[in-house]
Amino acid sequence: MRDPAWREWYRAQHDRRSSLQGTSFEDYVTSVLSRYHRDYFNPAPAGKLGDGGCDGFAEAGTILYACYGSRAQRDAERKLRDKMRGDFERALDQWHTYKVWRFVTNAAAGPVCGEFLIEVQQKYGPASDRPIECAIWRPDDLWAEVVSQLPPQKLDVVFPGIPRAENVELIDLVPLLEKLGSDSDFVERQLEIRPVPPEKMDYNHLSLASRFEFQEGRIMAPRIEQWFEEPGLDPDLRDHQGRNFRKIYETHRRNTDNPTEILERLYTSLGGSDFRYDSKRANAVYAVTAYFFDSCHIFEEPPIGFLGGGPD
Repeated sequence: MRDPAWREWYRAQHDRRSSLQGTSFEDYVTSVLSRYHRDYFNPAPAGKLGDGGCDGFAEAGTILYACYGSRAQRDAERKLRDKMRGDFERALDQWHTYKVWRFVTNAAAGPVCGEFLIEVQQKYGPASDRPIECAIWRPDDLWAEVVSQLPPQKLDVVFPGIPRAENVELIDLVPLLEKLGSDSDFVERQLEIRPVPPEKMDYNHLSLASRFEFQEGRIMAPRIEQWFEEPGLDPDLRDHQGRNFRKIYETHRRNTDNPTEILERLYTSLGGSDFRYDSKRANAVYAVTAYFFDSCHIFEEPPIGFLGGGPD
């Protein structure tokens, strides 16, 4: 990896993806395995046969993966054990070349699953008629064996739009950027932009270019509000990220008092140093930054009675 700071950022992104449930976690596993193994293949389910207990095989068919994302359910560990057993037995019946079986999961695998693992390890050990190396891979194993081994070019594909490594605090806003950047011509174009008093921009000496960027970004404000209110998101996420923005702003403010330089550092903290190479992503970065500017989380509020023209 580039350096320890980047490693920390990638690890935080991996941990976030590994906390997803169901097929979302399984899709993440597929995305990293397909970039780790040059010949990784995930067979599509076929009729009554399904996928044969296989979520992907690699290395000329010698490694077979089964994957399961955690789900909220009763008696979760026994159901996980049953899933492992079912996948293993179906794979054993349908696929005949693999020598390594890896069950990748973020579900809690306790003693019941451990008993099953020991059972198959003993039955298909080195002295058996069909030796198979069997293992349960948890997210830490996936990180150590696969994700941390990927080159930066592939990591950037798995985790698009990576912000600067030292600002891992903004990781939870990456999905918002991706959503804003995917449909930048949304219906907000038909809505009236909420007028923003100029006093705060005057007081903080924002340049004309910065004001223009903010005005473009404010078009997306209704969509940002909608995103923060989506079911399943932490209701405190908006305030939490606002505090993170404030902390990062104050760090940059200690290094320079030039508002354009501070704003540029905030942009790259969120969108990465190359965010302007993608116009839709750039607009998304402007939108989120303007949103936290208008909600009083970054830059300074003018004193009561300030009429413009810069601070006294």
